Amino acid sequence: MASYRPRNFKLADDYSFPGDPALEIKPYIFPETAVIAVDVALATSRPLLIAGPPGCGKSRLAEAMAAVLGWNFLSKTITSRTRLEELTVEVDHLRRLHDAHRAARPDAVDLKPDQAYHNPGVFWWAFDRESAARRGLSAADAAGYDATLPFPGSEGASAGGHHHTVLLIDEIDKAEPDVPNDLLEPLDRRSFSLPDGATQQADPKQKLLTIITTNRERELPQAFLRRCVSLVLGELDRDTLLGIAHAHYPATDSRRTEAIVDKLIGIRAASTTSGRRPPGTSEFLDAIQACEKLEIDVADDNPLWSQIERAVLTKPTE
Repeated sequence: MASYRPRNFKLADDYSFPGDPALEIKPYIFPETAVIAVDVALATSRPLLIAGPPGCGKSRLAEAMAAVLGWNFLSKTITSRTRLEELTVEVDHLRRLHDAHRAARPDAVDLKPDQAYHNPGVFWWAFDRESAARRGLSAADAAGYDATLPFPGSEGASAGGHHHTVLLIDEIDKAEPDVPNDLLEPLDRRSFSLPDGATQQADPKQKLLTIITTNRERELPQAFLRRCVSLVLGELDRDTLLGIAHAHYPATDSRRTEAIVDKLIGIRAASTTSGRRPPGTSEFLDAIQACEKLEIDVADDNPLWSQIERAVLTKPTE
């Protein structure tokens, strides 16, 4: 029985979330540290920074929390080319130039206003969904210029007519060093600058849980870390792995699952001396699914299992 009961959301006593097939969200079992950290982030309105190795469930925690809360879900995966404008607002210069050429023709209509060329990023959608859908235009102008945009995330249940959102910023450590500091204004003040110099402020009635993940491949700035609630997800123990396996594949043969868990633990132990990356939870579940569907016995003397182990768990490159 879990000892801590969250105040800002509801979970089963064992911290399990059964999944939502309609939204294609798989089951998730929350570690107690994650339950407490999410509750703190909601209580303080601070972003939650989740660190841990690839495949440990960082991104899926955000998706599961959106379903638990019944909120909308938005996500953006960061790369080395990501700029702040992609997360807040970009100007579609190519489309504006194309329209300007068309407007120069004798039979052309007037050029659209600058806002019609704004492409809202995930922060704009999370801060004020209705404004982002109109690109900052009035409702009449957005309709008149055919500028209205569809919501780019997954729909949740609206609470009191407001579009509360879980926003996932995935793999922040992949970004160039200045990007985390560029995010201080939207994270701290819940606002950002528009191309015309105006400020887009978050709707105070629109709740937001921002979850940021890092694989710890690059050190993050201290100013950025001070704005965040911190959570580190590490390797799961045997009982937790068995619980996760049962939540995802309840009909799977328990002896096969236990054998795969033991294999995973052994591979993790060996990885500390070999220097190889240990398999994550997602790879563990892939191994279970493969053995179940292909009816493969988990045994050292079974060449088929050896192939599954190499393909899914150890993944040698030589």
